[in-house]
Amino acid sequence: MTTKAATEQATEPQASEQTLAQLYAELDFSCDNSANIPPLLKQLNISLAFTSYQAGRLMLVRSDGEQLNLNFKNFPRPMGLAATEHSLTLGTFTEVLMFQREDGLLAQMKQPLQPIEQDVTAPRIKPKEQAQPAANAQSSPQEPEANEDPPQLTPEQQARRDKEIARRKAYFAELYAPVDDKTDACFISRSAHYTGMINIHDIAWGNEGLWAVNSSFSCLCTLEPDYSFVPRWKPWFISALEPEDRCHLNGMTLKDGEPGYVTTFSQYDTMAGWREHNENRNTGTLIDVQQNRIVVPGLMMPHSPRYYQGKVYFCNSGEGQLCCYNPQTEQMQVVAELPGFTRGMDFYGPLLFVGLSKVRQGDVTRQAPLAEKYSETYSGIWVWNLETNTEVGWLKFSGNVDQIYDVAVLPGCSYPEFIEPEHPRLRNHFCFPELQPMVNGAI
Repeated sequence: MTTKAATEQATEPQASEQTLAQLYAELDFSCDNSANIPPLLKQLNISLAFTSYQAGRLMLVRSDGEQLNLNFKNFPRPMGLAATEHSLTLGTFTEVLMFQREDGLLAQMKQPLQPIEQDVTAPRIKPKEQAQPAANAQSSPQEPEANEDPPQLTPEQQARRDKEIARRKAYFAELYAPVDDKTDACFISRSAHYTGMINIHDIAWGNEGLWAVNSSFSCLCTLEPDYSFVPRWKPWFISALEPEDRCHLNGMTLKDGEPGYVTTFSQYDTMAGWREHNENRNTGTLIDVQQNRIVVPGLMMPHSPRYYQGKVYFCNSGEGQLCCYNPQTEQMQVVAELPGFTRGMDFYGPLLFVGLSKVRQGDVTRQAPLAEKYSETYSGIWVWNLETNTEVGWLKFSGNVDQIYDVAVLPGCSYPEFIEPEHPRLRNHFCFPELQPMVNGAI
C-alpha cells in the first residue's frame, strides 16, 4: 500500500541569477511511501531533513500521522547536514548556514506576515502619506511591478512576461501567508560562514566546533571567522593542500567529539586522480583518523561513515550496500543490500535512516556494479531496524529528485518549518534574551 505525499514550495534564493522561467520551472517532487511511515514519524515525534544537490533543495519530510508532507527550500548545491536537538547546520556551494530552533516564534508564524509598508521595524523611505496604496500591500521589495514593462515587446513576449509576473506575485503572496497550523517547530536562520567552493561534503559538530569535509583540498577542516577554513587533518598519502580533489575524501564521522573515521574513493595524489583511473573501481577506503590507517580497503565509492553505539556504519555506495565495521574485532559485515546508490545516514534508537540515489551515467559512478544488480534503482529514504536486521519502511521519489546526499533526523518535532535567509519573515521574527545590564553602568 502506498500514499502520495503532499508537496509545497518555499523560498527561491538567488533569483537574480536565474530567469523567471527557470526560477518557477515546476519540478515534480512527488513520492510514494510505505503506509507505516506517516504514523511512525508522528508516533516517534521526529521528522527528516535531507539534501539533494541535483535538485538544489533542502527537503523536510513531515507527518501529521496519516500523510506525509514534503516541504522544500532552495539552496545552491546543498550537501552535508548536522542536526542537534536545537539546530540544523547545512553546507552549500560556498557557505555554511546554521538554523536555530526557536519555537517561541510559532504563534507569530501562524499569523499572516504584515506587509513591509506597515511594519514598524522597517525604515520608511517615504512619508506615511506617500506610502504605497493598500492594493500593493502584499508586494515585496523583490517583487516586480506590473508597470515595469520594457518597451517594444511582441504580444507573445508580453503574454509570457505577464504570466511570469503573475506566478511570481502568487509565490510572494504565499510567503506572507500563515504557516500550516500543524507546524510544531520553527528553525530560523541564525548565522552563515562563507567558505568558498571547497566542495564541502559531510559536516558534524564536535569538541572544537563544526568539522567539515573539504573535498577540494582533500582534508578535514574547522571554521573560523578570519579564514575560509582551517585545515586540521589530511590523509598521509596526500602530499599538499591544493584545490584538486585528489582522492575524493567525502565522508566523516566523529568519535567522542573528535574526527574518528573518514571515507575516500581512492588513495591517489594527483589532480582528480579518483576520476582519471576508471579501470580501478574498488579503490575506496574507510580510514581510522585517530590511528591514521586504513581499516577497510577495496570499497566501491564509499560514503557517510557514522559512529553509532560503538560501531562504524557506512555506505559502500557503488554496491548499494549498508555496511558495519566493528573496531573491536576489526571485522566488516554487510548489513543490507538496497536498490540504490546508498548515501546519507542518521539514527533514532534502533532505527537507521539511509538515503538512496538512482544510478546515474557519467564519471562519478563509473559503471557501478549496482547498475548490474538491479534493473531499476530508486531515489528515496529507507528505514532499517538494527535490532531485528529488517526493513521497516521506505519513501521513494517518483519525480525529479534523483540524487540524495545527506539525511538527518530532527527530534522532538513531526511538522517543522524553516525561515531561511531570503524569507521576508526574517525581517521581524526576533529572538533575544532578557536585558543584560552593563557591568559598570546603569540602565
